[in-house]
Amino acid sequence: MNLLCIIASALLQLVPMPARMQVRDGSFKVTEASRARMAFVVDAACGLPEEGYTLEVTRKYVKAVASTEAGLFYARQTLRQLEKDGRIPCVKITDYPRFRWRGFHVDPCRHFLPVEEVKKQIDILSSYKMNVMHWHLTDDQGWRIEIKKYPRLTEVGGARIEFDGSVHQGYYTQEEIREVVAYAAERHVTVVPEIEMPGHGIAAVRAYPGLSCSKETVSTFYTWGTPDLSMCPGQEFMFKLLDDVIAEVVTLFPSEYIHVGGDECRKNRWEMCPDCQARIRALGLVSDDAGTAEEKLQSYAVRRMEGILAAHGRKLIGWDEILEGGLSPNATVMSWRGEKGGIAAAMAGHDVIMTPSKAGMYLDHVQGDPKIEPVSIGNYTTLEKCYMYDPVPEVLTENGKAGHILGLQCNNWSEYLYTYSHREYMLFPRAFAVAETAWTPKDKKDWDSFRVRVDAACRDLDRRGVNYHIPLPEQPGGSCNSLAFYDKAEVAFTTTRPMPRMVYTLDGSEPTAASMAYSKPLTFTESATLKIATVTSYGKLSPVRTITLRKEAPWPAVTAAPEKGLKGFRADGRFVCAADLGNAIWKEVSFKRLRDLASLEPYNRNLPDSTRFYAARAEGFFRVGETATYRFSSDCDQVWIDGKCLIDNGKEVKRFSRHDAEAVLEAGAHSVKVVFIYNVIGGWNSLHNKTEVLVKKAGEEKWVPIDIVK
Repeated sequence: MNLLCIIASALLQLVPMPARMQVRDGSFKVTEASRARMAFVVDAACGLPEEGYTLEVTRKYVKAVASTEAGLFYARQTLRQLEKDGRIPCVKITDYPRFRWRGFHVDPCRHFLPVEEVKKQIDILSSYKMNVMHWHLTDDQGWRIEIKKYPRLTEVGGARIEFDGSVHQGYYTQEEIREVVAYAAERHVTVVPEIEMPGHGIAAVRAYPGLSCSKETVSTFYTWGTPDLSMCPGQEFMFKLLDDVIAEVVTLFPSEYIHVGGDECRKNRWEMCPDCQARIRALGLVSDDAGTAEEKLQSYAVRRMEGILAAHGRKLIGWDEILEGGLSPNATVMSWRGEKGGIAAAMAGHDVIMTPSKAGMYLDHVQGDPKIEPVSIGNYTTLEKCYMYDPVPEVLTENGKAGHILGLQCNNWSEYLYTYSHREYMLFPRAFAVAETAWTPKDKKDWDSFRVRVDAACRDLDRRGVNYHIPLPEQPGGSCNSLAFYDKAEVAFTTTRPMPRMVYTLDGSEPTAASMAYSKPLTFTESATLKIATVTSYGKLSPVRTITLRKEAPWPAVTAAPEKGLKGFRADGRFVCAADLGNAIWKEVSFKRLRDLASLEPYNRNLPDSTRFYAARAEGFFRVGETATYRFSSDCDQVWIDGKCLIDNGKEVKRFSRHDAEAVLEAGAHSVKVVFIYNVIGGWNSLHNKTEVLVKKAGEEKWVPIDIVK
């Protein structure tokens, strides 16, 4: 192996990059016999930081030295990455982490994650030197940790009935939690549990109604968002239950910190609650520039929790909402709504973990064109955006407060992560970008180098049987899988980051790495089925996109004068999709605009049992000014143009339209029928949907609502 090959091998394997590395000529051959010449030494007096290590590889021996076992563990991970075909390049490395909190977040509350899947994440991310797992164990949709003193928390709060009647359930026994914590500790990962309070507590309220202000019985809760049903800090029962819960939690988790949530707590019921208002008066809380009386009541509740934790020798972490109404004296802030909360906390002398959602640390965000990626919570976080985030704002450095940034964390909320494979797809490879930022010195980071090296990490995922994101071929200006034209069509593609190539077929077969390579926009003069995928540097394909192209004569405009306005109809019932409407009883209703389809019942974020679900349809006519190809988009269940079903969103989660379609229309008026169903699919309340039908001429950028003839 020559020097250039050794250097290339070393650089292409390592994620994250070491603090200092010298590459030398030659390599160490790994055999059963040579393993006797591999030494791993703990030397508390070696002068290295707690998790740091030195690694020397020569042709004759390998030696790693660290001040702790954690350092040796990370040295082994580096060796694992460097080894290729039984050889390790000769290197000398001095390495240590930039931050002591290198976190990843696991959310089993919305969709449960079995123990083996949790271990799988720990195994992978610890091998890339991540060292904290934030385990989000309680939320509105599920209580996932066994508490022996309050068995109903899991018996009732650990299961929910979905809108379609299916049951989602699961929780971790205390023995399983001990098993996971021990497994993580062997890999030098600290598990920090989160027990939410006072908001995001509906699962607990379902189990023990006395926790809420109204003490009402809640049968189930299967939607996402922020309900206005919180725990009641005006009553001592809330603090008694939480105190008892923490007493059991601390026996399971040896972590220094316990996370208490504190986020997105709606306080409107506290304003009307006699107990909360009595507590406010007793504490002398008043609204002023520092916050409302109710915000200060939440601050009081968080301080009580801090006292409960302190009695057990633990420290409190909360989301940045715990700043509202005054921060507890020794609290650590996890800044997720941008960096503002983290900056304010650090300037006041509090420790901070940076995890800003829109700056690249929320890995449940879409990572490509939402028209073709799996449904997600939204926003847009590419691998590059994730990599470019730095958790230390300049203002903190300028004011000598940078030391309060303990580190950073990536979060993978599971509202829209319906399968284990999908969780992995959203997590990787973006988690590798977080790992490099958390470990590698800032001046050693290099995006161009990383995007090449990340391929080695992805190949490692293949060996482990882990799914991950490969950028899909995207159409500039918005992707669409159903294209139409009457003369010719030109289709271009790009990817969210540079990739070696894209390949395609036109004969209906699935593309392979050896298929035709895309090099320039494709021109079509006849109908066709295009299948296209991205190819990695090591020959693996992304998911295949299938795009139909229809050459068609313009759909004729209506010849008679079109009827004005909209005809509206409603059918009451719990319908999942348009196929369920065969026996629906329709009644005529009045619609002025298509957006009225989602306004026949008032929105109630809590979805009480009295909710009246329904289907609605609207029929009318719209005009186009010229004969051309038009692209349509809608979040509704179906859109029919001129009697043809152009868009059918089926049983999919309709948070974003992912079934845009084109048609060639003659200038003039055309009929439209729109079907909307008020339901909850995959946790998404469809009353959130925008029920207009959007249209644009093919090739243009701006969408506009279709103009109903009035």
